[in-house]
Amino acid sequence: MRNYSFSKKRRLHKATEFQAVIRFRCTVSGEFLQFCVKPNNLAHPRLGLIVAKKLERHAIKRNRIKRLLREVFRRNQQELDKMDCVFRLQRSLTQIDSVRIWQEAEMLIHKLRTKQCYD
Repeated sequence: MRNYSFSKKRRLHKATEFQAVIRFRCTVSGEFLQFCVKPNNLAHPRLGLIVAKKLERHAIKRNRIKRLLREVFRRNQQELDKMDCVFRLQRSLTQIDSVRIWQEAEMLIHKLRTKQCYD
């Protein structure tokens, strides 16, 4: 049975954890999002989200983007086993198109599977 929960232990919390993933430089980018990963020594993947206030001024929109990205991660976490992952918004969105963000995030996860990002 698969576990699709998204508990606190599956999140990146500290700035040093985010920096380590970004410095590892295993990334794929789309039109609006960048997806970075780094192998971890845990039995599960972890997620960090960067949605800058500079790119998306309204908190409602930032929170909506984060909810969408968390849900994409939650549904695809079996593919990202033992990885620390960071989604970063790269460009400002003129309007929140949930389907477009969802499709781009899933495309980046699948694109990353073909890339060799392991030590």
